[in-house]
Amino acid sequence: MALQYNALESFTDNDTTEVRAPTADSSKQKQPSNNLPSIFRFDNDNSPIEATGLALNSIARGLVGMSSLFLGPALLILAQDAANEAGGCNTSNNNDDGQNNDCNNNDDEGRVYGMRPSSLLTNIGVFSGVFSAILLPLFGAIVDHTPHRKAIGQWGAILLSIIKGIEIFVSKSTWFFISILQVLNYVLYQAHLCAAYAYTAELSIDPKEQTIYNARFQTINYFSMLAFLIVVTLTSSLLHVGDIGQARVSQTLAFIVCSIVFGFAWKWFFHPRPALRQVPDNSTLLTAGFRKLSHTSSEIIQHWAPLRYFLLSVMLSESATGALSTISTTYMIHVLNMTSSQIGYVFLCVFVAGIPGSKLGGMIGLKINPLRSALLCLVVFIINTSLAAWIMTGEESQHLMYLFAAIWGVCLGW
Repeated sequence: MALQYNALESFTDNDTTEVRAPTADSSKQKQPSNNLPSIFRFDNDNSPIEATGLALNSIARGLVGMSSLFLGPALLILAQDAANEAGGCNTSNNNDDGQNNDCNNNDDEGRVYGMRPSSLLTNIGVFSGVFSAILLPLFGAIVDHTPHRKAIGQWGAILLSIIKGIEIFVSKSTWFFISILQVLNYVLYQAHLCAAYAYTAELSIDPKEQTIYNARFQTINYFSMLAFLIVVTLTSSLLHVGDIGQARVSQTLAFIVCSIVFGFAWKWFFHPRPALRQVPDNSTLLTAGFRKLSHTSSEIIQHWAPLRYFLLSVMLSESATGALSTISTTYMIHVLNMTSSQIGYVFLCVFVAGIPGSKLGGMIGLKINPLRSALLCLVVFIINTSLAAWIMTGEESQHLMYLFAAIWGVCLGW
């Protein structure tokens, strides 16, 4: 958000001067990165120390997101158990995966806290999106108009790590509280990204260098998520734990790694920054972000038609792909009756298939141009998702999920 907030500044500010803090000076100081693996180091003399910090930060960011994939199935099962108990069903006969075939064999899955258990993850997604949309302009304004950028990123990282620690104790008595924490987790994650993206935007004024930085961060983030997925899945299989146990394993690993990596990165590799600009005279810190976004949106709608349609396309497509993990997890639990381990393997297929997907997207982009390549990718994604919902209607269709997941992975890597 902060990156977008800064990038669109030229549309709206003709009377303010943006003062970016020099980052190259910090590279002349003694950097504690000499003993780190080369993938985290940037040997260019002009590379700021924050580049290494952002590379390390990408590891922890990946684990924060991936750990939620294992927590989701556990929350769905615990919510269903609570609904069963509220409806007078005995849940003491649950199997090792936390499922009970004797309860709710009809179409009514019961209610818990006034909602269907199968709606839990989607409700979390809805509230997360609403609160993030409300608060992100405020976070962006704090990052831009105050010297508290590092504090936003650092405290966001600390609180995210604490939440991962609390989530280790997911159980029958804590599932609803932890579900609420998921909303806070998402909002804090977006606030953390505001600060991280603001640092990213200042790494270089050379587009080629900036592309190299971004590609390195994306690579680290991708492989950290893939490694986390593999380690949690294999560890859970070796320990013979069910859905709830696998969620605890994933949160334990995420808590340990995030605490260490976030703490190390934000302690040693990020320097404070002064405010980029003053709060406009007709605004306050509370309203500056909303006024800026409103004015920028108006300018784009009136004068930048291609950008207007591009942003509309990104808004719709990113919303669809972002909701895929939430909706597909609910679908695999309640329709396909899959376990957390099976769901882990499904997402493993998605991540692995993303590697050839990136190569395929590059080849097609060169052949038919990037715009048509993006359109083709969206068409394939829509067809694949529609076929998945039409064909996979029960437990007997579980094996097909891996095929559809691979195609999703190709599209996401595309």
